[in-house]
Amino acid sequence: MKENVNDSFEVDCRYDYTYDVLAIKVTRPFEYDKTVEMDEGVLLDFDVDNVPVSLEILDASKRLNVPKYSLKNLIDFKMRVSVDDKSICVCANFKVILHNKEQSPILESFTRNYSNIPSMETEFATA
Repeated sequence: MKENVNDSFEVDCRYDYTYDVLAIKVTRPFEYDKTVEMDEGVLLDFDVDNVPVSLEILDASKRLNVPKYSLKNLIDFKMRVSVDDKSICVCANFKVILHNKEQSPILESFTRNYSNIPSMETEFATA
């Protein structure tokens, strides 16, 4: 597997309270190419260079098991995307305030690499 650990990207996080959607997108310019549905309601976008550029989580509060209001002020976010010839894996760590305490919900999602995305490892983090 090709290690792209140095390819770390800063991201912008936006939460839509009404629709319970958390959207995380790299801050650098990119040209969108395709979306991979990791799990139902977890969408990972790739650019034309097959680099992950966006993560969208539908029903985010339910998936992360936190109240909606806690996602409005996300404190921190880190995500690692690992791709090999057979699978795509996302492991995302969130930091939110819940009852005046920091909580760290985790999202792990796997799918088959039907899109033939080249092997890589990439990290995302809030700016």
